[in-house]
Amino acid sequence: MRALSRRAGVMPEAVNVALPQARSLEALAIENAIEGCVRETFAALLAHRQASAAEDRHVRAAMTKIAVDETRHAAFAWSLDAWAKKRLDRPARARVDAARARAAAELTGGSRACLADARLGLPDGAEACALARRMMSLLVREKSDILRT
Repeated sequence: MRALSRRAGVMPEAVNVALPQARSLEALAIENAIEGCVRETFAALLAHRQASAAEDRHVRAAMTKIAVDETRHAAFAWSLDAWAKKRLDRPARARVDAARARAAAELTGGSRACLADARLGLPDGAEACALARRMMSLLVREKSDILRT
């Protein structure tokens, strides 16, 4: 991403990451539901779209690699979600599910962060919202199919 930024004449700022504090399994599961199950899954979907739709060949090449990585992150988040749910009581699982639903509603209600840019392969807000709604409906359907088997 630094190389792409530099090609566009932008020097990215250094990233400072604070080490996480110890937290409960429920707090970890809620963060994972929001950041992993919803946001990472959507990031993977967008990265795959950018890998195929970006007009800039350098962006397509970078997003092809990033899409694979983002997909792995999302898959890990869903695995962690299943693992945590087996260890949480019913009220905690309900809070995790509620947090995921709120994050999904926020995402599907107005993906304002996604600005149309054909050069980068980014959809406009309406298409991003439609992609998010379709993604979440498929995930909900998949989850209910898994629970039935």
